[in-house]
Amino acid sequence: MTLVLVEVTEEALERLTQNADVRVVGILTKPELAAPAPLAAPAPRKWAGSLPPEAAAAWDKHLAEIRNEWERDI
Repeated sequence: MTLVLVEVTEEALERLTQNADVRVVGILTKPELAAPAPLAAPAPRKWAGSLPPEAAAAWDKHLAEIRNEWERDI
């Protein structure tokens, strides 16, 4: 069976309990509810940070070159 947490009225719970007798649904009480799985820790920021000045200058030069490759009339 798949575990699903659903909030229902007392009347709905009574009807679900009737279905539990024929194994259509299973009713869990609060102590039997599974605790939610803990969230995974975020991945370390392997590539976070700034570029060295030489690499940044080369990147800026490359961007300027490729931007000027197209004729633009904007």
